[in-house]
Amino acid sequence: MMKAQPMKTRAMKTQPVKGDVLLSVKGLKVQFRTDHALVRAVDGVSYEVRAGETLAVVGESGSGKSVTAMSILRLIESQGGSVAGGSIEFGGKNLLALSETEMRRVRGNQIAMIFQEPMTSLNPVYTIGNQIGETLRLHRGMNEAEARQEAIRLLRLVQLPDPEQRLDGYPHQLSGGMRQRVMIAMALSCQPKLLIADEPTTALDVTVQAQILELMQELQERLGMAILLITHDLGVVATNADQVAVMYAGRIVERAPVVDLFESPKHPYTAGLLASLPQLDKRSELIPIAGNVPDASRLPSGCPFHPRCAFRLDICDRQDPPLRALVGDGSRASACHYVERHPDAELLPLLAQKRRQEIS
Repeated sequence: MMKAQPMKTRAMKTQPVKGDVLLSVKGLKVQFRTDHALVRAVDGVSYEVRAGETLAVVGESGSGKSVTAMSILRLIESQGGSVAGGSIEFGGKNLLALSETEMRRVRGNQIAMIFQEPMTSLNPVYTIGNQIGETLRLHRGMNEAEARQEAIRLLRLVQLPDPEQRLDGYPHQLSGGMRQRVMIAMALSCQPKLLIADEPTTALDVTVQAQILELMQELQERLGMAILLITHDLGVVATNADQVAVMYAGRIVERAPVVDLFESPKHPYTAGLLASLPQLDKRSELIPIAGNVPDASRLPSGCPFHPRCAFRLDICDRQDPPLRALVGDGSRASACHYVERHPDAELLPLLAQKRRQEIS
């Protein structure tokens, strides 16, 4: 007698093989039109996210990290922006070519996002159970009772205390760490292939931050999903990422495996970020990056980082360097005239040396 086969539901998905390219962003350009200028917030960004791996996108505030993420989910139009060029391929499909109806099937279902501030992302007038249940009913076809039981399971999964009680509570009744766990539960409710985590530990104390990051790693291993981690915290990057893309003024200025990037950065901006971090095992002086991120509507000529760069050359204020793979290492890329001319230069020691010369 043949055994009955389980029925397929909308919740059952074909999982990608670890290491396969899941998301490919190529030449993405995003702009905002204001009354006074055209702001190019993202200018030719390209990167890949592979199944089962974590890509961290780092940089100062205003570098274009969140705008890129919002563009992947086609949410940038609601913020007054528009995609001016490039492509965003997910699972072999160009998301920019999908209709809004087709995109609704992708958002929250195949690609989920944890937004920066959980208090403003959760609706204050609906219970936690109602907000998680809406996603389950919409994408997984559950009735109210099924959605409630699944919501309780998800809250247990993210280690929220007393899930049955919290389900009937409102966002303002939860702490910041609890709200962030609810956001993660909502993001994981449909077992997405890609999780975009935009500053997932902002405004959380260090203990809760460590718990949230550890939880994300555990769930990634359990579900096999890819993570696009957006942050300015290089300490978080060091312990949670596989690959790193460094953004500055709307562009990628360096790409590298996480260990290589920390051991030997190949862009002056990356070196500046690392040199400005406090080191517990060293007594070296912190080296700040002079100046500020430039206004996206009035970028300097040539390399946008050259006014702040300790390694600038004469060509830097005239010609914007493209992002090129390093000679002999296809896993790394840098957009820097100095590094192109001095590929073996160790930027961190040189930066410290220049700092000592300035002080003396």
